[in-house]
Amino acid sequence: MKLSKQGDLDNFCGIYSLVNMISYLYKGKIKRKLLYLKLVNEFHHQHNLIDLVDTGMSNVEMDSLIESVLAKGYYRQHYPIQISMPYRSKFHIKKTQLFKEINQFLNKKDGQSTSVIIGTQYHWSVVSHIDKHFIHFLDSSSFNKARLSSFSINNTQNRYQLGLDDIYFFERVI
Repeated sequence: MKLSKQGDLDNFCGIYSLVNMISYLYKGKIKRKLLYLKLVNEFHHQHNLIDLVDTGMSNVEMDSLIESVLAKGYYRQHYPIQISMPYRSKFHIKKTQLFKEINQFLNKKDGQSTSVIIGTQYHWSVVSHIDKHFIHFLDSSSFNKARLSSFSINNTQNRYQLGLDDIYFFERVI
């Protein structure tokens, strides 16, 4: 799948991750530029676009875009997805268990097309799979894989901090 790529000077990785996730779930059948423009326009109507360019997107803003663009109207009708945030109410989970559950979701045996978006303190990305040592991404930048050991759930120095509130599970609705 050809991924949509973000520019070096923007912080639109949250928007690109949504475009890449829908494109992945629907095997590239979506008009990515139109979805991108719809997401940017909707963000502009709800939030400060300069803040997005400057600092990126919070999970509150991500929730808002998912709800207003993907869960309603045209995209809900033509590209329906089921969305869950399974770690929003969890506070005590070990990193190994988290990665195991994400991988199990991505490898469902029922043939359902699935995708996961995660956010760290720096970047939003689509997870393609997890193996014994690495987490692999379908990413809008050059971030293709990272060692599992480079992630942390709590605030650990020199690691990507995973926010449990910043993990989204998506399934294509058939």
